[in-house]
Amino acid sequence: MEKETKRKVAALTLGSFLFMSMMTGCGAKDVAEEQTADPGVPVEVETVAAQDFDKMITLGGLTAAENTVQVIAKVSGMEQIKAVNVKVGDKVASGQVLAQLDNEATQINANSAQLGVTNAENSIATAQQSYDNAVKNYNNALELFEMGAVSQSDLDQLKLAMENAQSQLNAAQIGVANARNSLQSAQMALDYATVTAPISGTVTMVNANVGSYASASAPMFEIANVDTLEVSTGINEQNVSKIRVGQEVLLKIDSVSDQWFSGNITEISKVMNAQTKNYPITISLQNQDAKLVAGMYAEVEVMVDHADDVLVVPVQAITYKEAQPVAYIMQADGTVKEVALTLGMNDGDYYVVTAGLKAGDQLIVKGNSSLVDGAAVTAIKIDGVEQELDLDVAGDETDTENKDAEKENTEQEDTAADADADAAKTTK
Repeated sequence: MEKETKRKVAALTLGSFLFMSMMTGCGAKDVAEEQTADPGVPVEVETVAAQDFDKMITLGGLTAAENTVQVIAKVSGMEQIKAVNVKVGDKVASGQVLAQLDNEATQINANSAQLGVTNAENSIATAQQSYDNAVKNYNNALELFEMGAVSQSDLDQLKLAMENAQSQLNAAQIGVANARNSLQSAQMALDYATVTAPISGTVTMVNANVGSYASASAPMFEIANVDTLEVSTGINEQNVSKIRVGQEVLLKIDSVSDQWFSGNITEISKVMNAQTKNYPITISLQNQDAKLVAGMYAEVEVMVDHADDVLVVPVQAITYKEAQPVAYIMQADGTVKEVALTLGMNDGDYYVVTAGLKAGDQLIVKGNSSLVDGAAVTAIKIDGVEQELDLDVAGDETDTENKDAEKENTEQEDTAADADADAAKTTK
């Protein structure tokens, strides 16, 4: 009877312990669930800091060769093309032969002109000798005339002969000049039969075929110097006064790569384009490593304003309440504070804030669309860094409590076993 009584006591004790353990376990679970509940709206935060701000605008235009030359045959009529030495895309140097025209007739003319010069030079030599003799004869007769040895009539005849010799000499000199001019023209025509490149560059057009005819009215070739390119674009009235000739700009040409190219504004028109309502501007850029060709589309980034040491925030951090721009700052207690902003210049992606924020504020930049003043939030990203949130604290505490309960349960089981052993000894 005593043994049975002890067993009932032990069982009651163990049951009470198990009940308490269950209750304790349930309580810990409820606490854990309460503590792991959503602490607030997940948001992304950036620390407000002072920085320099460049207001940039994006313009667009096509690349073109800065220097393009059309090559036209310098002929008086029609000359047949005997050879074409280049094709589109070929790179040529200044003076390089592009084509050869039929120069047979031109060569004949040049030879004839050369002969004319030779004959004219011979004629002038003869005329010079005749003139020198006539002058000598006249001077000798003049001395004799003064001594009374020569009559006036004879002197007059010698003078007339000298004047005639002078006229013949003058005519011979004119003949030599004319012959030399003819030779020069013939030589130029002969030279023009060889069509050469006036500049170094790339052949962009060929309008010449062997057997066809060249004339002074139709370009045979087009050569573009693509070492330097230019982009023509336009800027609106609000910003034209904010740029200057020589200003550096950045260009991005997607068809080449993600590489940015540096250029400079070389021309700003003072006259608005009536169709686009923009002021035409020209931008020059060096063709680095010959990566660019004419006709590529370029995005041009132009700075139109600048501010030093200002607070800059992304546009997505700003919301509006009754046309008033506001933002939300995360406070130390995990709640937000709504602040009214005064905005300055912007570039479409960022705003300069002149009032409402200070350096060091934890500005909510994402997740702010439904926030109100005082709302609870949880920062899941700060300054672009993912946050490791400690949401398992309650679970750790529950594990500790469960382990304590298991220990207590083990100790009570040991006590009940000792009681059974004592009761058995007494019965014996």
